[in-house]
Amino acid sequence: MRKKILIIFCLMVLAGCSNTKPKEPEERLATLAGREYLEKYGKTISLDEAVEIAKERNLDLKVKSLEREIASLDRKIAFGNFLPSINVMGGYTKLDDNIDLDVDTSSMANSIPPIFPLSLPTSMNSRFVDKSFYSFGVSAQIPVFVPSTWYLYSARKKGEKISGLVEDFAEKMMKLQVMGEYYYILALQSERAALENELKSAKELENKVKISLKVEAVLPWEYEKAKAFVKMKEYALNENERDLKNAKMRFMRTLNLNPLEDIELENEIIFPEEIPSMEDCIYSAVSGNEVLKIAETGKDVTNDMKKIAVTNFLPKIILGGGYINNSNEILSDPDFLYGNVTGVLSIFNGFKNINEYKKAVRREKIGELKLEKEFMTVVVETAKAYRNLEKARELQEIANLNFKGEKGHLHQKRAERKVDMIGDEEYFRAVSSYESAFAMKKKADFQYAMALGSLKIAMGQDPFKEGK
Repeated sequence: MRKKILIIFCLMVLAGCSNTKPKEPEERLATLAGREYLEKYGKTISLDEAVEIAKERNLDLKVKSLEREIASLDRKIAFGNFLPSINVMGGYTKLDDNIDLDVDTSSMANSIPPIFPLSLPTSMNSRFVDKSFYSFGVSAQIPVFVPSTWYLYSARKKGEKISGLVEDFAEKMMKLQVMGEYYYILALQSERAALENELKSAKELENKVKISLKVEAVLPWEYEKAKAFVKMKEYALNENERDLKNAKMRFMRTLNLNPLEDIELENEIIFPEEIPSMEDCIYSAVSGNEVLKIAETGKDVTNDMKKIAVTNFLPKIILGGGYINNSNEILSDPDFLYGNVTGVLSIFNGFKNINEYKKAVRREKIGELKLEKEFMTVVVETAKAYRNLEKARELQEIANLNFKGEKGHLHQKRAERKVDMIGDEEYFRAVSSYESAFAMKKKADFQYAMALGSLKIAMGQDPFKEGK
């Protein structure tokens, strides 16, 4: 019987151990949202929809949101220092022996004339406390003058503001990241058509060289060079495919979706916007940049910390009171109310308060220096972003002109091919040039959009507006 019980117990232990096995990678991937989640957006998703998904699912944004909630809770905790603290206490005590109080009566005995045959004892035993008793009560206290709580609440309130600014800035950076990854995928897709036509042109050239080799019009090494040229174009096409898959996986990771799922993106048309002067952009940046606001609010927090250090030299006054009930029969009144006022003033604690104040002063100075540095950084970065936008706009104009030229060139080559003036090799080469110009135009548009988004972030604006 004992053996059966032991066997059953071992089987139960083994079954419990088997439940602690971690999830397999396949199970974890299966739990990630993927194609089923994207079905509500149709076969393809637009940039607006991608930003919407990222705002809902991005892990970095979720972390920042939780950190903001923690900062809000810290502020509420600091506010609780202004409210009364009420505690209920109770207990039961049982002693292993009686505790008596020995009262000296010798002086009393000497003052009373002796009455024969009686005499008073020199001491008497009196019960000091019951052998078992219970007690319960309610106590309350409220700070009347504790200045450190004022400035602690002020610092926590500013900390909540900083967390809100950090969350807003993280959302803007997330939008810019989604835009960059989205445009990068579209750029790779636009390159693919040009690479495919380059491969067709290379294969036509290889066939011509092969025919020429048969009639000994070219040398064997020239044919080998033609084959190597085809291999190079095939490699470029395969590399584009690999880069595209990696880009889509990174994009899906940003959206917090299954990175192994494929996704199709809608084409985006970039429209130029009117940009104010550099001076106006810098003015907008120094008044609206989140990083600068964070540094400024951080300096105010260090000022509050210095004030807290000053309050350590001041007295602290706390008002208290309560109610106590005791079952001790020795007490004539088992329950009573009480009130008290407590004051604490630190006279000497090893120069701790003095050194804390010195440290707070230096932290305030560090906050001022960081704010000054951040101010200069914002000015420089805004000017840099503005110049990058100017450069992107110029490249966009060049790419547009080049695309128009290649478009006319392809139109001519298409007409020449219809009348057999050119062969397939030259035609595919013209198509490849057109597709390359188109890809360069799309890249220039995307670079312009990213440069514009970076400038908007520097100015404290949203880099992406839905519907545009």
